[in-house]
Amino acid sequence: MPDRIQREVEELLARLDTLPPPRRPFWKRVRTSFDQSFERTFGGVRLPRLSAGHVLLIAIAVIVAAYVLLPGGSSLTRWIVAGGVVAFIAAFILSLRRSGAGGHPPEKYWRDKPIDLRRPGPGTRARRWWDRWRHR
Repeated sequence: MPDRIQREVEELLARLDTLPPPRRPFWKRVRTSFDQSFERTFGGVRLPRLSAGHVLLIAIAVIVAAYVLLPGGSSLTRWIVAGGVVAFIAAFILSLRRSGAGGHPPEKYWRDKPIDLRRPGPGTRARRWWDRWRHR
C-alpha cells in the first residue's frame, strides 16, 4: 500500500513539472512590466506600494494642507481641495471593493472541493443540535 501511494505521489509531482505556469491577469502583467521598466530606468529605485488606506490619508493631508498653507478663497485652493475630495472618494470606494466575482472573496478549495473556513454561528450550532436530537 505505501508503494502505491508513493508511486501515485511521484506521478503527480512529475506531471506538475510538465504543466505550463498559470496565466497571470492582464493588470498584474501590466503592473509588473511597468515596475520592471521603472527600475531599469531609474537604477533599481522601486515604486512604493500604495493601498487604499494610504491614498485616503494622502487625500486628507492634501485637503488640510491646501486650507492651511494656501491663501483662503483662491481658485488654486479650490482646485486642490476638489482634487483631494475626488481622490478621497475614489480611494474609499476602492477600499470597499473585494476581490472575486460579485463582491465576494474567492472561494477556497482543497482537493477540488470547496471549503468553508468560517466558524459556525450559534444558529448553525443550534440547528445541528436539533437535528441530532430529533434523529435519536
